[in-house]
Amino acid sequence: METDWFVNAKRALTIAEPICSSASGLVLSARESLESAFAIHSKTLFLAREVHAQIALLYQVNEALHAAAGAFEDEFHGSLVELDRSGDRLDSVLQKLEGTIVDAGFKGTEEGQTKRSLKYHTDDAVVEELKAQLRQAIDYFQDSHGTVTTDISQFDTEISGLSSEVSVLPPASSHLSFYKTLVNSLESIENHAHAMAALLESLAHHYDQCSQALMTSSTPNLQEDPEREDLINVLRDDAAQVDDVVDELRHRHSDMKALGDSIFDFAVSSAEHYSATAELCEELSRHQTSLEKHLLAARQFAEGVAEYFSRRNSLLDELDSLVEYFERFLHSYDALVLEVVRRKNTQNRMEKVVRDALDKLKFIYDEEMASRKSFHVKNGDYLPSDLWPGLSDPPIGYEIIAHEISPLPELSATLIEQVKKRLISAPALPK
Repeated sequence: METDWFVNAKRALTIAEPICSSASGLVLSARESLESAFAIHSKTLFLAREVHAQIALLYQVNEALHAAAGAFEDEFHGSLVELDRSGDRLDSVLQKLEGTIVDAGFKGTEEGQTKRSLKYHTDDAVVEELKAQLRQAIDYFQDSHGTVTTDISQFDTEISGLSSEVSVLPPASSHLSFYKTLVNSLESIENHAHAMAALLESLAHHYDQCSQALMTSSTPNLQEDPEREDLINVLRDDAAQVDDVVDELRHRHSDMKALGDSIFDFAVSSAEHYSATAELCEELSRHQTSLEKHLLAARQFAEGVAEYFSRRNSLLDELDSLVEYFERFLHSYDALVLEVVRRKNTQNRMEKVVRDALDKLKFIYDEEMASRKSFHVKNGDYLPSDLWPGLSDPPIGYEIIAHEISPLPELSATLIEQVKKRLISAPALPK
């Protein structure tokens, strides 16, 4: 039995050693290839960045011109929509102001004076000026559109001739992602190698134990040694796994070769991409001089579009602010009506307090007069008049004087009820 284990262990070790040796060489070659590919790939990326910078500049100009023209169309129609929306809001609030007649109770609408609506207090010239400035901005955009369209058409023709050249560039981002994958592959190769080394060590250890067991098998006094019995039990279990270990080494080696092939293929492709990118970089450098006018056109048009659209937006904001002001004016008029009502209620409460106070003072005064009269009846005849000059004086008196700056308007109950209903149903104004 010990002999069979020894033979099988030696056979397994003979198979495993070249496999592990090949695995070690594969680790070294894969690492060297990947490091070399990374260096080449870095050079390619550097050149590709230069090429992409030039190509990006071309496309940036082209896209800027297209974007400006497209933005003109979109913003032009959008501005009309926004202007219509703001105009509708303006017309709506002006109609409400026109339909809201200032109540006759307020100052400035005395009897005999022409009744005026709240719209009388607005300035139509401001609105018309804003609309005129918006029309001027839109007219400018329409005039400038034809100019940029011509330049776009010319540049489209030029850049289409370069697109076929650009297509040979390696996609740097995807290669970088693939490189990261290959780094993981290298790590897997190294992990396989470490695992294989451990398996090889276990086979060598098993071989040494088989040799030890074989040498002691011919010594009678050692055959019944408890330690040898433990060794035999271990060898029996390990011997059953020797073939599995060899199979695992073969499978791991096969996986390492597959992973290594992807690294070696990447190294070859990296060299090819470097050569193609270097050639394209030289070729594209010859196409730059004719593009300066498109850069200038794109920059000028983009700046002009941004400036005028900004102006248009600013004017729309002013118009919306004016509409909001009118809405707040209408709301504030309603609030003014309720403020008059509130002040009237407060004045009524104050007058009631005054009436109550006067009534109470009169009651106390009358009571005091009766008490003084009773005193005189009982004691007056016996007191000389020069004893106290104030003996016959009446009680102290008080006056409450109202200081009214201007009288409160007398508003109709119908108006007050209408205002309350409007404020209840009206949406809340922005803060």
